[in-house]
Amino acid sequence: MVSATFFLADAAKGVAVAAGVMLSSVFVVSSGWILEKFENTEGSLFIKVYVFSIAIRFLIVLTLFIILLATTKIDEIYFTVSFIISYLCQSVTEMILINKFLQKSGS
Repeated sequence: MVSATFFLADAAKGVAVAAGVMLSSVFVVSSGWILEKFENTEGSLFIKVYVFSIAIRFLIVLTLFIILLATTKIDEIYFTVSFIISYLCQSVTEMILINKFLQKSGS
C-alpha cells in the first residue's frame, strides 16, 4: 500500500516506472511470439532462431529506450531502475520457460 501512495503523490515517477516496465515487456512479448512461431521446430533450429532474435530484440528495445529518454521529460532514474529490474525479472522468467520448452521438445 505504501508504494501505491508513493505513486499517487508523484504521478511523474509513476509514469516513469510504468514506462520502464512496459518497455521491458516489449522484449518478453516478442520472445513469446518467437516461442509460438517456432514451437514445432527441432531444438537446434529453435536455438539458432532464438539466439538471433535475442540480438534483434535487444537492439529494438535499446533503440526505443534511447528514443524515449531523448524525446520525453520522463524521470530518468525511476524509468531506468524500473526498466532494469523488470527486464531482469522477465528475462529470468523467459529462461525458465525456454528451459521447459527445450526439455519438452527433447523428450
